Amino acid sequence: MHDLSGVWQTNITYIQLTNHRWVYLATVLDPEKRKVLGYKIGDTMTAYLAISALQMALDKHQRPLIVHSDMGSQYTSAEFNIKCQNYGLKHSYSLKGHPYDNGRMAALHSILKREEVYLKAYQTLAEVQAAIGWTSNFYNCNRISNVA
Repeated sequence: MHDLSGVWQTNITYIQLTNHRWVYLATVLDPEKRKVLGYKIGDTMTAYLAISALQMALDKHQRPLIVHSDMGSQYTSAEFNIKCQNYGLKHSYSLKGHPYDNGRMAALHSILKREEVYLKAYQTLAEVQAAIGWTSNFYNCNRISNVA
C-alpha cells in the first residue's frame, strides 16, 4: 500500500432530486484517516464547487502536502490550481484510465450513496445539504471502519 500521509483526495459526485434535476457534491477526504475534511453541494458542477470544498478543508485542518484529483475540468481549471499554489500544495492527477489512484474517494462516495442517498428522495438542494452534513459527521465520528 502507498503511504497516504500528507495526501488529500477530492472528487465530485452527482445526486438526483425528485424533479430529475441534479445537484453536485464535491468532497475532500483524508484517505489515511478516512475522514471527510470538507464538502460543498451546489446545483452546478464548476471549479468554484471544487475550490469551496477544498477551502472548507483548509480552513479546518492542517494543510496537506498533496491534493489528488481526477482530471475533470473543475480540477484542471486555472482557478483550482491557483488555489493549490496559493497554499503551497502540490496537485496530482489520476492518469486517464486509472481511477484506482483515487479509489478511497470513490469508495467514500459509494458508501455515502448506498447508506444515505439511495435510501431517500430529495426534493431540494437544502434537503441534500442537511443529509450530507449529518452523514459526513456520522462517517467521521460514529461509523465503524477498519482504521488501525
